[in-house]
Amino acid sequence: MDNHKKNYILMFLGGIAAALFILPILQALGVPSFNEVLVSLFGEDNPLALAFSLLLVVIVIFLMVRLIKKDG
Repeated sequence: MDNHKKNYILMFLGGIAAALFILPILQALGVPSFNEVLVSLFGEDNPLALAFSLLLVVIVIFLMVRLIKKDG
């Protein structure tokens, strides 16, 4: 396995670890979740919240693909 694949696997595992350990700590400290932020910004059952979330996901995926192609 080349060095880039190992690096991507370590970053993936780091993301999983952050979700398992850091997010509960933030919740205990009273930091609002993404769902609570969306409801406070757009209100309950608003399709703009879905569009905003999809836009964020598309931007993140686009940046990741661009970064991988740059390294590859």
